[in-house]
This record gives sequence, structure tokens and C-alpha cells, in this order.
Amino acid sequence: MRREPQTPLEHTVRDAARIALWTSLALSLLALAALSRLAKPRGFGAETRAISADQELWEGIDFETFPEVRLLQAYVRIDTSHPDPDEVAGAEFLAAQLAALGVPSTIERLGERRANLWAFVEGEDPRAAVLHHHIDVEETLESVESWSYPPFGGVVDGPWIYGRGMYDMKSLAIAQLAAIEAVVKSGRRPRRSLLFLATSGEEIGSDTGTRWILRHHPELVARMDVVLTEGGVVETLGPNEVKYWGIEFAQKRFGHLDLCSSDRGRLEALDAELRREAQSEPRTPIAPEIQTFLEAYGPTRSERHFHRLLADPAALARRPGEVRKLPPFLRSLFRDEVMPLRLTEEPDGSFRLPLAVHLLPGSELEEVVAELLPPWRTFGVGVSPPFTRTGEAAASPVDHPAFLAAQRALRGAFPEAPIGPYYLPWGSTDSRYFRAAGVPSFGVSPFLIGVTDTFRVGKADERLQLPGFVRGIPIYQRLVADLVE
Repeated sequence: MRREPQTPLEHTVRDAARIALWTSLALSLLALAALSRLAKPRGFGAETRAISADQELWEGIDFETFPEVRLLQAYVRIDTSHPDPDEVAGAEFLAAQLAALGVPSTIERLGERRANLWAFVEGEDPRAAVLHHHIDVEETLESVESWSYPPFGGVVDGPWIYGRGMYDMKSLAIAQLAAIEAVVKSGRRPRRSLLFLATSGEEIGSDTGTRWILRHHPELVARMDVVLTEGGVVETLGPNEVKYWGIEFAQKRFGHLDLCSSDRGRLEALDAELRREAQSEPRTPIAPEIQTFLEAYGPTRSERHFHRLLADPAALARRPGEVRKLPPFLRSLFRDEVMPLRLTEEPDGSFRLPLAVHLLPGSELEEVVAELLPPWRTFGVGVSPPFTRTGEAAASPVDHPAFLAAQRALRGAFPEAPIGPYYLPWGSTDSRYFRAAGVPSFGVSPFLIGVTDTFRVGKADERLQLPGFVRGIPIYQRLVADLVE
């Protein structure tokens, strides 16, 4: 298969979305004190090790003896990064883990290095709960010398493991394998079937991955009852103190277009202008899914001013001045926006400024572009036709059994935590494609993580806290068991 490099537009859209998503994931300290017991299984979750309260949580713990950590190391060591990810090697690794459990799998190769994988654990009901992740990871833009550890080394140092793709999303893949192992080793035929689905090319639009599966494998789609994938959000105040644990159930759509000119200065001026002025007034009425999110999220805000503003989202949407007092990510829930990305020079010496159009539910791309990018604003600049990768998709219902199972699993580990729906304002996941195909999809993360690590996502020395990772494994196992048994 020919090399498919990540274009500047695609990389910058993904980078901007990832930064927004992960910086919203945690507002905390390291959160290591959350772990009072660490799983050290012969099989996942088979036994636990108590750690005394007066010792450092990670001191003297050999995380590399934990099978889930060794599996994560092995998966991260397979370079599935763009622009030329070896997804076939990643799929073969996953197939080997499934085979060891007696679960047959199918690898679909799309060219020399692209691949999808799927495997069923058959239950009494052929309709399946789908455990989805994508095999590919973001490009490593920095030089290897800028990393303290090799980007694909999976090096464990203290309570951290280092490598590209830890969060997005190989750690969740290992949790999914652990959940499958628990179901298989229970010895009971599950009530509902399980479908493990690992897909290609998510970082560049999922054309060879989720979108390919939905287009070309109706036999798989017909068995999809609900999807669990990435997109869950956790905000913390400190060790073991969760401010809000969000289960992603809806997200904005994104349109794309380019501004082109031979005059770099003209595009730079437009860049600055659009950052200041390319946002709509608050849209009314507020979308039901945003109302649902803010009704759950608003009461968890510690700032009384924000708490008051978010108490009645519908009324707030009618007061533009009050909306402007909100933090940027909350403002974005009330308005359509045009976001300039990274200005690039083309091979012919011209310049291109890609734009992302953030669309609220019900907003039409062409209408938003006409409103926020009128001809007088772009006079003398070439404008490409706008496009989106998928159409409008309904939010997944928050009374769905999968959403409720996720709440129960998280609350079992963190009984005092506020756990509710989360609307992604800037990030995007493959849930949008499943939802457009009529399959409910939820983003769930079982890992309590800290802000110091989320800031490293997509950058040099990306790392994951192993105590939170190890503790998250049985949470995810309980979620899947609840869903299928």
C-alpha cells in the first residue's frame, strides 16, 4: 500500500483536538494516593497486593511483573505511528493475545501495512457489545533526541511508563483484552456477545478503519448493539478526589476548508482576525444533549460564578454577555466557531491556512461558513469548498444500559465521585461514525490520571501513571462483565 502521510490539516486538527480533550481530562495532582491496593494477577485481577499507607505508592513495586503492564509495553513497542504505521504488526500482536485465550480473530489487511482486526466471544444473544480501539497512533514529530526514553521503548521508570500512544489509545486496548480474558475465564457463556474491534487509520480520518468497516462489513454492523471506545474524561482536584468523571455520549461535528494565497502576510492577518472574531452569537434554543451535559456538569463547578451561570443553560444561551464570561471550552458549547490551524507553505511557494469549523448540533456547515466567513472577510483569498467527514448523528442515550453499567463500574471504585455524561466540545472520536450508522457509542476511560501526564500527550516523553492504569483494569472488567453477563 502506498504511504499515506498525515497532511498538515489532518495533523493540526488532531493535535488541537487532542490538546483540548486531554487538558480537560484532569485538573489534579499526580493522583497516586488513590491506589490502596494494586492488582498483581497471574491472570488479570486474580489476586491483589496490599500496600501500606506509610510507604510511597510506587516504591519497591516492580510494575514490570504485572502482566497488564508487560502487555502494554509490548503493544507500545510496535511502531504504529504515522505517517507509515505498521498496523499489521499491531493486529498480529492482538491476534496472538486472543488466540492464547482460545478466541479466534480475523485480520483484514488493506495493503502492506494497514489492517483491521475483529474477534467475537459468542454469547446467547448474537447482538454484541463492541470494545473498540484504533491501532494507529499519532506521528512522533519531535526528534528521538528530544525524548528522555525511546518513543517506542515502553520504558518503566518509577510509577510511569513512557511511549507514544499510551493514552491514544493502547492503554484502553489492554483493558479491553483484560475484560475479554475475564469473560472467557469465567467459564460461563455470556448473555450477550462481545466483539473486539481494532481499526486502522483513526488519526487520519478512519477511511481504512471504522468508516471502512461500516461501509464494507454489513455482517459485522448487523451484530453491533453498542460500542465502548475512547473519549471518557476525568477531572480531579487532588489524590483520589474526583471532581467529575465524564462518560462521552455526544460531540461536535467538524467541518474543514482551506484559505489559500501567495501573500503570507494576508493569511497571517486573517489568522489573527479569525481567532478574535469568527465565533457566532450563542445559538438558541440550546441543543438537548448540551443541556443534558451542563445540567450534570454545572453543579460540580467549584467556582460559584460558573455554578450559577450553568444552573439554567437555556436561559444562559439568551444572555450573550454572560456566555462570554465562561471559560473557552464552555463558551464553545453555545456557539459555532471557526478555528485557524497551522499556516503552511505549499511546494509552489503559495501559502495555505486550514480552518476547522466547529459545529453545534443542528448547525449546517454551509450556513455557518457563510455567516462567519463572508466574502468581504476573505476578499482576495482563495477559499476551498467546505466539507465534513460525517453527517449529523444523534447523541447516544444516557439511559442506555451501557451508560448505566459504566456509571456503576466507576462508582464502585469511586463512590463519592460525580459521574455523568460528557459532551466533547473540541475533540472527536470514532463514536461519531458509529452513531451516524445508528449504533449507540460511549467513550469510557477507567483510568484516574493526573494533569502532569495529560499535558504530555502527543509530545515528547508521553507517559502514563501505572498505579492508575493498574487500578483501572478491574474497573473496566467489571463494566464489561455487567454489560454482557
